[in-house]
Amino acid sequence: MTISHKTALLGVDDLKIFPVTNDTADSYTVSAGIDVPGVRQISLTFEIDQKELTGDEKTLAVSSKIKSVTFNSEYAELSLDVLAALSGGSVSTSGSADTESATFSFSDGDLPKYFQLQAKINGTDSIVGGDCHIILYKCKASAIPINGVQNDFATYTFDGKGVFTEYKFGSTSPKAKLLDINFNAKAKELSAVTSPEA
Repeated sequence: MTISHKTALLGVDDLKIFPVTNDTADSYTVSAGIDVPGVRQISLTFEIDQKELTGDEKTLAVSSKIKSVTFNSEYAELSLDVLAALSGGSVSTSGSADTESATFSFSDGDLPKYFQLQAKINGTDSIVGGDCHIILYKCKASAIPINGVQNDFATYTFDGKGVFTEYKFGSTSPKAKLLDINFNAKAKELSAVTSPEA
């Protein structure tokens, strides 16, 4: 039976960041995934560059091109590893037992780096038992607010932008990647996507 091309989506079940270690004409690689703990929300917006040709007091033609994707995510548990992956900072630990501490540091010269962002949404309706994976191949964070809330749990958000890869995926007609949204007949875990056939 052919998998449906439509489904209702309910919630978001997993979110991972895979730091991009190389994106050139010759290769695209990422390092191990970093779990975004307690993901609550992911949203995407296609950024469309539009030009209008006008004349005779009217619009004669419209040219549109998708140049990037912006995104926003919310998660429930503050993760120093996520902060480091998003910002370009670092995490260190020191001491032992009662004196042990973990520290996120952002220093002069640290810069946000590219990452692959993947979200997993378990299936409903036509892909029951399956799932939906959203893959943004090359992203950078643009805002990373940390907010405490009086008398309630804090939640954390980050915004960013996804751009096209330098590497061209595919063996027959290679193309730079911006994103994929996959419906899978059988649910699977998030894992790095670097294959030429992706």
